[in-house]
Amino acid sequence: MNGGAVSLKARALILGGADFFGLHLARRLVTEGYHVVVVDTLTRGRDRAEVTALGATPGVELIGGDLTDPATWAALRRGWAQIYLLPPAPLPKAVESDPVRAVRGHALAALHLIDWAAPGDKVFFASSGEVYADGVEDGVVQVPTEEAEPVVVGDLAQPRSAYAASRLFAEAALVHAARAGRSRVVVGRFYDLYGPRMGTDQLIPQMCVRAIRGEDPFLVKGPHRKRAFCYVDDAVEATLRLMEAPAAVGEIVHIGNDEAQTAIGDLARRVLRIAGVEPRVVAEPAPPGSPARRAPDLAKLRRLTGFEPSVELADGLRRTFYWYRRTWAS
Repeated sequence: MNGGAVSLKARALILGGADFFGLHLARRLVTEGYHVVVVDTLTRGRDRAEVTALGATPGVELIGGDLTDPATWAALRRGWAQIYLLPPAPLPKAVESDPVRAVRGHALAALHLIDWAAPGDKVFFASSGEVYADGVEDGVVQVPTEEAEPVVVGDLAQPRSAYAASRLFAEAALVHAARAGRSRVVVGRFYDLYGPRMGTDQLIPQMCVRAIRGEDPFLVKGPHRKRAFCYVDDAVEATLRLMEAPAAVGEIVHIGNDEAQTAIGDLARRVLRIAGVEPRVVAEPAPPGSPARRAPDLAKLRRLTGFEPSVELADGLRRTFYWYRRTWAS
């Protein structure tokens, strides 16, 4: 635990918080006056410096632990103002290579939390709009997507479908636990977040790094696919507002930016303009299982919290690109 006098109004627990979203959330909670405890395996790669810096921040404590291990939960203290369950979002390659790990991580983390949490605990679970991917491809889910749209799980032999099913299992367990009074849970389904400190296997960071390295030709997979990208600071703001909204308890709510859908090819051209390079852009097929469109309907989030996205894509891309340029140049 870090020393130093810090004005603290409450304690917040972030389970699985040493990744992209968790790092941003932890920093924001500290600025809000919380003492933040982050529980994670702490085995990440290039972002180790970021995790170390977070651990050195006054008001932050890092604890090593595996959320699928009952011993980790048994060792946790009680008495938290806010609890965030952010099970690692496996990268596409990791989902394909080890789907059992992805499915197991979501299921066990959710079940352990239900058994561990107290009835009055305020809990946020991070899920994903990926749960609609099969339904969008089958033409039964509308885009932009409301929470009331049907969820369709395709062939469970396909790793991405199994991954989506594991998210849904965790959602169902936690929502019904909340409605049974076992804790106060809100589920947030995130849509295409991006920003500094994100893993470079993800789309926007990958494009930034490839532009910085001067890749030519510049390969773009599925350039006609469309996404509604949400800057991480907006996602953190929406999450915090949901945690303060009593009517959100027991609800599933979409979190993202619904102001515009951007084609992947256009996104690549934006990144290249920011980088100041003009490589030859070459289109490639989209990855298997990647839907043609993905975008949230935020009516429910607005109704519950009054949230509006504030970071436009042009601004968010500049912030993200410049962060990777500084980081990869060092």
